[in-house]
Amino acid sequence: MRKVFFMLALVLTSTAAMAQSTRIIKGAVVDKNGNPLPGATVEATNGAESTTVDADGTFSLEVSRWLNTATARYAGMRKKTLKVQDGDMVFRLSPKYEMDWFLNVVSGVVTMERYARNTNVPNTTYSLGLMGGFLGKNWGGYTKLLWTPNSSFASEPAVPTVTIGATKRVFSFMHAYAGAGYGKVNVVYGETLKIPSSDEELSYYDSWNKDAMAFDLGAIFRVKKHISANVGISWVTDFDQANYYFSAGVGYVF
Repeated sequence: MRKVFFMLALVLTSTAAMAQSTRIIKGAVVDKNGNPLPGATVEATNGAESTTVDADGTFSLEVSRWLNTATARYAGMRKKTLKVQDGDMVFRLSPKYEMDWFLNVVSGVVTMERYARNTNVPNTTYSLGLMGGFLGKNWGGYTKLLWTPNSSFASEPAVPTVTIGATKRVFSFMHAYAGAGYGKVNVVYGETLKIPSSDEELSYYDSWNKDAMAFDLGAIFRVKKHISANVGISWVTDFDQANYYFSAGVGYVF
């Protein structure tokens, strides 16, 4: 009889010890809009315990009492790890790759490549513009418009440089872009003439804009969830003379 009581006491002691060494964690796994993700898995981080989320998105899992973190996984979503807590744990998962629309305000410096002498037309000025498009899982697209408001630099300042191109995801936070389009290149002619039978010189110049091709290269950075930044260079050329737009900008991701 004593042996039976001893075995029973041993079983109860072991059960109590096991109960003290484990705990139940519970909660839900949802997407960023709060919709349940049935079939997702929740596992003890660096442990063997795991469970599958129910149809309503909830879960319950017995884990070691000394477990600090748990991880939720779902196909096509970024995994998420949370600290274990006494209350309900809500794992909010986001897609690994999303198509995001963006709109940036850009500004920068424009330089002119020319061979004229003794002219009053400046070599550099500033530019303003807009850049917008979408960033996809791998590829995306964009449109960029750049203006040169300085009328002493461009004889037709209202005519923008317009480029359209593609974006390519390089890193999770960075997309490279390249494109082509239409612009105006400044053509400046200047000359100094010596007046016959005199030591005096006469200088004059003329400037005009010509239709030209425009080419873009640059990068777009995902600074934060709803903030993007970009840097780039635009080369506007008629394959004789050229303008270079060095620009940077910041904007909003929708």
